[in-house]
Amino acid sequence: MKFQIRDRDRRAILLLVGAAAIYGILSFGVLPVFDRLKDASARVGEKEEQLKKYRRAVIRKGHYTQLLEQARKNVADAESRLVRGDNPTLASVELQTIVEEAAKKVGLDLPQRNVTPARKKDDSFNEITMTLAVEATPGQIFGFLAEIRNAPKFVTIRNAQVAPAQIVMEAPKKGDFLKVVHANLTIAALIPAPVRKSG
Repeated sequence: MKFQIRDRDRRAILLLVGAAAIYGILSFGVLPVFDRLKDASARVGEKEEQLKKYRRAVIRKGHYTQLLEQARKNVADAESRLVRGDNPTLASVELQTIVEEAAKKVGLDLPQRNVTPARKKDDSFNEITMTLAVEATPGQIFGFLAEIRNAPKFVTIRNAQVAPAQIVMEAPKKGDFLKVVHANLTIAALIPAPVRKSG
């Protein structure tokens, strides 16, 4: 028996072989190359994002240096407003000088005053206080408080108690009544704590 292939069968076989060849080329050649290109394009996006981050870091490097210099300058300016804390005795003398100058500007006498030794406020600062007991007019007290607020060093009023020195039931018959108040004031100044050396 003779095996014969008809033209129609031959065309079908050729078509089947061609389809198999196209399938093989696509499966083993084109699609893997396409997948590699797709992965490479995704990696290009990642590399581009990484490059942008590096660029931003390089641009900001000079900016951070400027910010650090500005922060150091601000800290130095702020520290210059503090009463020097190298020596607590000198710090208390400086506080007394500031208070006496403010009192002299408004014509206030300071008969009673008491300065406490430096006490630890927190890890960075110690505090010295000065207690005053004065009798003066309300204008002198307000002027003194304003002078303390505008002092060249950072000095605060911790406590202020003001009471009339005398109670008046009626206006005087002749002349003006001079109002005098009794004030107890506590004035405080922060001084930098000494730096402890570790080791």
